[in-house]
Amino acid sequence: MELYFYEDCEYSQIVLNTISMLKIKAKFTFKDIRLNPDYAKELVELTGDVMVPCLITQDGPMKEAKDIRKYLNSHFL
Repeated sequence: MELYFYEDCEYSQIVLNTISMLKIKAKFTFKDIRLNPDYAKELVELTGDVMVPCLITQDGPMKEAKDIRKYLNSHFL
């Protein structure tokens, strides 16, 4: 799975903390859109905007931190 985020975003931190708590970092490709502008371009191509956090799953993109956290907990807890 891919996670588009940036460090200073409080909503990204919610997702990053959940991933850390669940000890599932190895399952993700982390794409910081502030450190790499190409990631921001990819995100726009995928979703039409640069809203983060955005988790790319088999079912498509998920954008809300609370929904991503719920998804991660239901799949990895």
